[in-house]
Amino acid sequence: SAWTLLELLMTISIIGIIIAFFVPPIVARITMNAKIGATRREMYQLRQAVVGNPEIIAGGEYADLGFYGDVGRYPRHLIELSTNRPDTTNFIYPGREAIPSWDPFAKRGWHGPYVRDDGQQGFLYDAWDMPYKIITDNLGTPTGIKSAGPDGRWFGDPGVTENDDITVLF
Repeated sequence: SAWTLLELLMTISIIGIIIAFFVPPIVARITMNAKIGATRREMYQLRQAVVGNPEIIAGGEYADLGFYGDVGRYPRHLIELSTNRPDTTNFIYPGREAIPSWDPFAKRGWHGPYVRDDGQQGFLYDAWDMPYKIITDNLGTPTGIKSAGPDGRWFGDPGVTENDDITVLF
């Protein structure tokens, strides 16, 4: 049997209503998952900038020691991954000081930049434009990097009951 124009319009209307209900949540979930993935990738790049990549070997020696291997300490703030003169930046944090430049004989000192800087220090912020945090153990030794995640709030803060923080350990 043939469809009348009214039946066709009703069918299209019902399909439109169904799409209107189901597409926005699906798009929101895809967008959130893309931001989580981008944040994780950037955090792994920051991790490599800090501790290096043990798989890169040249002449029988590790070639990528990262900030920690070059300077001999973990960064006190992620801005130290892009400049050895954090004392000239607007970022205030404990222990902010100039970092000695690379000494090729001692194989010590700042040998960066360890991250690519877009001029806006975009590497300091996750996909939701929240700053990353260096996490430490009970002795104050850095152990990783943390993002507040999709809700933009740190788990453990007052009123935050759901842990959607993203953590990458060194």
